[in-house]
Amino acid sequence: MARAAVDSGSVRVRVTRDLGLFDITMSAMGAMVGAAIFLLVGATYAVAGPSVLASLALAAVIAALAAAGYAELGAGRPDASGGAYVWVRSALPDPSAFLSGWLSWGGHMAASALCALGLGVFLIELVQPSNEASFFGPNPLAVILVALSVLGLSAVLHFAHAHLRTSTLGRLTLAKVVLVVALAVIGILSSSEPGPPRGIPPGGSATPLQLVLGAAILFLAFQGFEVVAQLSDQTKRPEANVPRGVFLALGISFLVYAGFLVATLGNVPTAKLVGWPACDACGGGSEDMVLTAIRYFLGQPFVREAFLLLGIVSMYGALNSNLTAAIKTSFSMARDGLLPSMFTRIGGREVPPAAVAFTFIGSAFLGFLSIATVAILSTLAFLGLFAFTHASVIALRRRERRSGPGFRMPFVPALPMFAIALNLAVGATLWSFPARQGVPFPPGQLSAVLGIAWIGLGLAYHWFSTPRGFRGRIPSAHSTEVRDVLTTAEDRVELERYRVFLPLREFQDEALVELGARIARARSGELSLLHVVEIPRNLPPKAIRFRFVDDRIRGLQRLAKIGEHVGVDTRPVVKIGYKVYEIILDTIREEAVNLLVMGWRGERAEGGRRMFGSNIDYLIENAPCDVIVFKTQNFRRP
Repeated sequence: MARAAVDSGSVRVRVTRDLGLFDITMSAMGAMVGAAIFLLVGATYAVAGPSVLASLALAAVIAALAAAGYAELGAGRPDASGGAYVWVRSALPDPSAFLSGWLSWGGHMAASALCALGLGVFLIELVQPSNEASFFGPNPLAVILVALSVLGLSAVLHFAHAHLRTSTLGRLTLAKVVLVVALAVIGILSSSEPGPPRGIPPGGSATPLQLVLGAAILFLAFQGFEVVAQLSDQTKRPEANVPRGVFLALGISFLVYAGFLVATLGNVPTAKLVGWPACDACGGGSEDMVLTAIRYFLGQPFVREAFLLLGIVSMYGALNSNLTAAIKTSFSMARDGLLPSMFTRIGGREVPPAAVAFTFIGSAFLGFLSIATVAILSTLAFLGLFAFTHASVIALRRRERRSGPGFRMPFVPALPMFAIALNLAVGATLWSFPARQGVPFPPGQLSAVLGIAWIGLGLAYHWFSTPRGFRGRIPSAHSTEVRDVLTTAEDRVELERYRVFLPLREFQDEALVELGARIARARSGELSLLHVVEIPRNLPPKAIRFRFVDDRIRGLQRLAKIGEHVGVDTRPVVKIGYKVYEIILDTIREEAVNLLVMGWRGERAEGGRRMFGSNIDYLIENAPCDVIVFKTQNFRRP
């Protein structure tokens, strides 16, 4: 039960909501604008031919239906730190929750492997430019080795707890999107330059099946909604920002992709595209379509090198995004007892070693498959996951008939049921994806076999690991979780009132709290106490154990009594987040703090230009209020 009492001994526990509309929109686009658009143009043309743009539009429509489901659930239930799996768990009977989480985990591993393979292709092409005659053939072994190395590097960085701020990643994603648009404009202008005939040859049209198959291939380029779901509990005003972020990311991505497709196909030599669907480009490597087109862009050789570098950076960013999403999903499933408990164990660097290791192993295994096979595998997984999401919308709407805040998906249950049928039908068409030259087993059929094997493996584990099979309810690993004590209502802060703010790292500084309380009483103000529980970025905010937070609650309750004895209103809060100094600074701004009081033990940091320590120095420089630094070491009362 959430603690929401207003007396000075009541401690509020909340997850820090520090992400705005820009942050979550760019987070979704960071996962979207990656490997798919750089690598799958050729695969889409191989099946849809001149109707590529129509396939893109159909893929966007399918994704928009999924976006509507995510927008409603993310706005009304902004606590899905494990992704859509959390919604399915609360809405549908067993084994739906396990299957949705299993598909999400597998889909993100496949997306990570796809990004790694694409990065390998682009890096090898940058270092050792290929002869155009060698295009549309099998990938060299060096691509696989680079892909495995990049996956290993990303896993090591996760182990090392090395992550950029979400806001920083958002600005980098915006820069990436702007550069992709700029290169697309250059490509469109280049298509009219003198040279060999380029562009799609006249004549020819795709059948409805080929059009849908092309949409199924490009659908992977719109799978970034899971990232938004996992960030919903950190989003300011999720009832408004989550739906806007989802639809903004979808709309911007569609426009970027459309321009990119026009630029790419407008510069591929027509001789390579003649004879569709039996053209030279139709039977080769999907990634070679882009590599061929950029050779005819204006500004050679600089534009080609810039394009390859942009592709490398984009795919590495998408790789990290998908790898983090996979780790969060597996961790959340393990916390609910659906995966082995070793996935929940936190190592010395505050990361779950087993979750990172098994996610890396799964992605590395997929790195030995072809790009088309891995892409289809990921598409199948996300189509299945989104079908579960639509079913959850129907179930939760029937269970909770009162209208909640935020976006509401229209025409429920008809529209979600149509979306489920459409997802299953689109997934079924991937079986007919043709084989490339020299490959005996078509990627569509191989992906279907591997996908069935993955689901079978998961169901077998779930059956034998659950005592009563599928009839039982999802086991609860812990009687009390952090989510049970979270405060959901927003604090009502009197901004015009004088406020003394004390961020506390430990709970032994009674003299510091007494100082702040006496200053607040002298100004007829309020004393605000804050303790930040810092967690790594590759874990959901609610990953920590309740007993760990409970110790902090008890410590703040004890210190809050000091303010009560002095006779001042005291508001103690525990916040769960990623960066201590960022959370403190955001709190100062949100609460219009007048005086920041910090404790210092008298130890000066060695080397550099630090005076008191990294956090204290940063807050002294950036806090928009008065600051007191109070030495607490060997303090003696007069």
